[in-house]
Amino acid sequence: MLSQWDIIIRLVLAVVLGGMIGLERERLHVGFRTYSAGFRTHILVCLGAALAMVVSVQIHYEFRGDAARIAAQVVSGIGFLGAGAILREGFVVRGLTTAASLWVAASIGLAVGGGYYLAATLGTLLVLFALVILGTIEDYVRGKRHQGRLRVMLENDPAAVQRVGELLEAMGATVRHLEIQRVSADYQMLVLALRLPAGINRIELLNRLAGLEGVCRVEHLND
Repeated sequence: MLSQWDIIIRLVLAVVLGGMIGLERERLHVGFRTYSAGFRTHILVCLGAALAMVVSVQIHYEFRGDAARIAAQVVSGIGFLGAGAILREGFVVRGLTTAASLWVAASIGLAVGGGYYLAATLGTLLVLFALVILGTIEDYVRGKRHQGRLRVMLENDPAAVQRVGELLEAMGATVRHLEIQRVSADYQMLVLALRLPAGINRIELLNRLAGLEGVCRVEHLND
């Protein structure tokens, strides 16, 4: 039977470890966009999984029930939440990494709830290594450092589109693909795939675009 302190330690550790993974997702916030599954979502997933595992352990000790049954439902149920983080934009599927991080956060929560502190902590460190270090290497290999995708909400005015094009040209960005979506009678959405010159400050680019007359919102799209 778990003591009160055992339960407190496990739930608090689940919040800490889940928050560490969630912070990594939040660090990709650029401009006005952030991941739908970020800091709080990862905490809730990890904490919920840990709580489910604690309940399973308690049921096992008190009623001699199957402690693995609730844990198995958590693993299968997290797939629905992960599916909500995956977005399809044309032929491109995005959010797979975030969905995977939610799944592994649930697994870490189960490990913490089961009392496997070393496995949960080491698992969190390995997840951060994969997301941060290996993610940087992956970006370098794919050459994404010199590419970018933007979504720009602006007034339904040809002059506003022209101002966006002039600014991108002035900063040396090359538009590889442009898609214009009509949002309403007053607003339209530009989705741009850009090739950016080496050394360009993306934050400056976003801020300058957001400051243009007629531009309402600028979002940097990422995986």
